[in-house]
Amino acid sequence: MKLIKVAPYFMRRRILPQPYPHLVGQIAIVILILLMGANRVDSLRPVNYAPKLLPLEVAPVEQTVSQHTDISLARLERLQENTKRQIERDRLPPDIYHAVPEPYRGQIVRSLPLASGDRAIALTFDDGPSPYTTQILDILHEHNIQASFFVLGRVLSTYPELLQRIVAEGHILGNHTWSHPYVVKSDALAYQEIEQTAELIYQYTHVRTQLFRPPGGYLNNALTPYATAQNYAITMWSVDSSDYFLPREGIIQRVLNGVHPGAIVLLHDGGGPRHHTVAALPTIIKELREQGYEFVTVPELMERSQAAATQASDDP
Repeated sequence: MKLIKVAPYFMRRRILPQPYPHLVGQIAIVILILLMGANRVDSLRPVNYAPKLLPLEVAPVEQTVSQHTDISLARLERLQENTKRQIERDRLPPDIYHAVPEPYRGQIVRSLPLASGDRAIALTFDDGPSPYTTQILDILHEHNIQASFFVLGRVLSTYPELLQRIVAEGHILGNHTWSHPYVVKSDALAYQEIEQTAELIYQYTHVRTQLFRPPGGYLNNALTPYATAQNYAITMWSVDSSDYFLPREGIIQRVLNGVHPGAIVLLHDGGGPRHHTVAALPTIIKELREQGYEFVTVPELMERSQAAATQASDDP
């Protein structure tokens, strides 16, 4: 340090002439640099520090994104559901009653006597809707025939558009329970099987039906007493096509051999492969029409039977 202090004086007095005193300071700085070293001068320069990047909190970010996505999807689903309900409300008519005449409410019906010369019959289809229902509806539409469909509640949400088409094309709906049980021992289970199906029918079509058909035609369980108490007409059949196991030709022969005026014909549009029924139906319609038969719904067949009974009672 002493050397540093005396260096400028030494330079002024011994080395440089007096006329250039301003050079003395510059030379002194050079000497200082040489003495202190370049590293110390570098240390006097401003230092630029690179920014330190903190690690991202990946999990919280993903969680937040997931939450926002869930909220967005939920809102979209609500919007779609509300739109669908609005469309259904606008499209569906007020309540539609597939009612039966009062004398048949709470009664078991198998065949309906008609007036002389009246050759009306009712085609009925069980266990649908299913993909085969579309083909059957096409055939009925082609021949301008109305039929009665006894539907299962458990499949309605899979084919609501077919259920709505049945109603739109003038056919009649009947309740065939929710799950097609042959044995129902409690009133609570009977209530569930019938009312759950009735509610879903109404939800999709606004139809309230008074037709009920017990699965397999079994009457010795809790379903029939409950349905009777609710004023359903327990709709059986008088002609069994046996289309649940017969091929096309067998189905045709069973129907043609058993048919009679006032008959209720049992066929199936669901519950299993029904291609034989689809194949047999056009021939059945053609043959019966050639015999003078007319195809009506079950309620209309009941109305004709009631009219015939009234007329008979009025005749002297």
